[in-house]
Amino acid sequence: MPINLRQNILGPKIYIEGNIQTDEELIIEGKIKGNRIDVGNNPLIVGLQSEVSSDLYADEIIIYGKVKGNCYAKKSIYLGDKAIVDGDLQAPLIDIEPTSMISGRLIKR
Repeated sequence: MPINLRQNILGPKIYIEGNIQTDEELIIEGKIKGNRIDVGNNPLIVGLQSEVSSDLYADEIIIYGKVKGNCYAKKSIYLGDKAIVDGDLQAPLIDIEPTSMISGRLIKR
């Protein structure tokens, strides 16, 4: 089985307090508290059980869990059916499932 060395996974038992910056795809399954998570021109995925309190910067942002912070994507933002976001979403394409919840502005740019 090939391993994708350009992908990072923060597991469900991880708690990080601080900022994260990488130039690789990032999958968050744990709890993160900070000011900024920036993955450059890569996808950022927030898993179903995740709780993230930070602004998110990525090429694409996919959210299934909880995010408290603004989300800035160069291409797209997708909120899954159980996603909860307290913050603004800014991207050229924003796709929100009807059962997700958002408290913030939608900014298409």
